[in-house]
Amino acid sequence: MGYPPPPLPPRYLWIPAPHAHRIRTTCRRVALLLISACLVLVPLLALLGGQLPPVYPALGVFSWTLVGTSVVMAVLAGVFLLTVRHHVSAEHLDLQKVGELRSGIVVAWALSLFMTMSAFSGLSLGVSMAPLSSEPLDISWPGVWTLMLALTMPLVLTSIALVTGRRLLGSPRRP
Repeated sequence: MGYPPPPLPPRYLWIPAPHAHRIRTTCRRVALLLISACLVLVPLLALLGGQLPPVYPALGVFSWTLVGTSVVMAVLAGVFLLTVRHHVSAEHLDLQKVGELRSGIVVAWALSLFMTMSAFSGLSLGVSMAPLSSEPLDISWPGVWTLMLALTMPLVLTSIALVTGRRLLGSPRRP
């Protein structure tokens, strides 16, 4: 003789129609903003990458790979936000699917943070250890600083997705 299993949590949460509409429209707008910003960011990073002094090839390839993957994480966070719209009906929220998508946004943010910090470390190390030649390097420091700011953009974009997801799709309050 055992105890009965605990009741399953509800799968759907009733929400007012205006709140459901706000979730759907805000998620769509922010997701399209994230994806559009990433499409602009890729050529911008490629153009500004030429402003850096020559770095050791291994560090440069490693850092640019991490930056590219961080941009992919920002696009993935945007896709997760866009997918949330399909799990919000007129007055119901699918808790299981939305929870999975919210967790995916957190994972994308954490990976973007890790990759951005690793790319910064690699590029900083590569620039500081750049081979010195007899002629002075012509470094465009405004270009370098602009590139460094552009490198943080995937992290900023995934942070926007994280904050949007947490505010709109926060855990239901338990009595």
